[in-house]
Amino acid sequence: MLQRNAIRKLYSSTFQGLSHLKSLFLQQNNLTDIPAGIFDDLVNLEVLHLQENKITQLPANLFSNLPKLKKLYLSNNRLSLLPSAIFLNLPNLTHISLYENQLSRLMPGTFGPMALQELWLYDNMLTHLEENAGAFEGLPDITTIEISGTNVTSLPVGVFKDLHNLQKLVLKSNKIHNLENGLFDDLKKLQELHLHMNEISSIEEGTFDNLEKLSLLHLGKNNLISVSTSLFSKLKGLTIFRLYGNQLTALPDGIFDHLPDLAEIALHNNQISLIQPNLFPHKSKLTKLSLDHNLLTELQRDLFVGFSSLTTLTLHNNQLISLPDILFGETPKITQLSLSHNNLTHIPTGVFGPLKKLRKLDLSSNQFSSISAEFFDGLEKLTDLNLQDNNIESIKQEDFEKLQSLSSLKLGKNKLQSLPGDVFDALPKLSKLYLNKNPWQCDCNLLSFFEWMKSNEEKIKSKPPEVCESPKNLQNQSITSLTEEQLCLTTSPTSTPLLTSTLPMTQLHTTTVSTTATTTTPTTTTQLVGASAGYYKAIICISFIKCQQS
Repeated sequence: MLQRNAIRKLYSSTFQGLSHLKSLFLQQNNLTDIPAGIFDDLVNLEVLHLQENKITQLPANLFSNLPKLKKLYLSNNRLSLLPSAIFLNLPNLTHISLYENQLSRLMPGTFGPMALQELWLYDNMLTHLEENAGAFEGLPDITTIEISGTNVTSLPVGVFKDLHNLQKLVLKSNKIHNLENGLFDDLKKLQELHLHMNEISSIEEGTFDNLEKLSLLHLGKNNLISVSTSLFSKLKGLTIFRLYGNQLTALPDGIFDHLPDLAEIALHNNQISLIQPNLFPHKSKLTKLSLDHNLLTELQRDLFVGFSSLTTLTLHNNQLISLPDILFGETPKITQLSLSHNNLTHIPTGVFGPLKKLRKLDLSSNQFSSISAEFFDGLEKLTDLNLQDNNIESIKQEDFEKLQSLSSLKLGKNKLQSLPGDVFDALPKLSKLYLNKNPWQCDCNLLSFFEWMKSNEEKIKSKPPEVCESPKNLQNQSITSLTEEQLCLTTSPTSTPLLTSTLPMTQLHTTTVSTTATTTTPTTTTQLVGASAGYYKAIICISFIKCQQS
């Protein structure tokens, strides 16, 4: 092996006499050119690695004496042009990698005739294929072609002619503007067509009609404003259909009527405002449906009823203000559901009830001011719940009593000022808790929850940690870094507690002071005296008077 040796130069005689050599590794060196005749004695060579060098050109007959060559790697070099006969007399060559070079054009007949099966041409400098319509002639066995990351703007009809065995065609990340009828007519065995990340704004009717074996069509991240009902009607074997990242405002009725085997539909990142209830007539095989990042304001009642195989549904980043009382119906296999970044204020009782296998539920970035146990009816197997970035002001222990499997709970960025110390006692499996970015009021009212936090620090995963918003003297201090004395130094009590004490070895000295005002209110100050006074956590709060540390 000669790779990674910083080799700068080879000679015509370097491999002389090595007729039995089957694999040659010359990648990751500093070669700029390869001398003619250097491989002439390698009549049994099957694999040649020349990738990741600095090669700028190749002699026309460089590979002509390699009749057994099967795989040729020329990627990551500086090739700008290939001689038209460079791959002549290579009857066994099945794989050519030419990606990440500087090829600006392909000469007619460059790759044929041969038994080539895979051709990788992505990340080159190609601008046109019109004049190169014969570049792929003579490749009856080819199954995979990738021409991505180039400046190609159009594809002429006939450029893929005679590629009768092509199964995968990747044309992503180019600058293609439109697709003409007849472009793919010869690709009767094509199974995957990747056209995403182009600039496609129009597709002629009939363009996909001959692709009856197509199982994946990727048209994401283009400039499509609309599509017709009949455009995809002949793709009866389609299982994955991606139209995300376009500018679609609506989908025509019947667009999926003739696609009975769809397992994945990706419609996210469009401008769709309404989904008709009859849009998805073939529901039984659909496993993944993405509708996020659209303009949906409502969902039709029973919209997702009958999706017996659906496991993932994304509805986040829409404008939903409410959910119908029956939405999911018969969707027993959904494991993930995202409704984040909407405008929801309430969840209908039992709406999640049919989702018996739901594991992850994201309700973050909505407008909830409170939650209740009814929100989570039927979610006994839920493990992850995200409620962060809402307006939740209070939580009770019973709100989570039905979530016995919950292990991760996100409550950050709400309006929580305090919590009861037992609020999470109903969650026996809780191991990840996020509570930061709430306006925590660090006073005696937080004491019981403060003690819970101190005892369960390993469960709290917030970064940055929970900090006090008030009082001012504790502002921005980590709650768990405080002491109980600091926490109760100043407080505004919610009620007037009874002044009682059963403190052994401790005397209570009480002084009553009359204040002069329109209305005179006695002020009672209580001091703990005795050897054990420092060990008592006694804070006595009198209505309208700030707590004073004993």
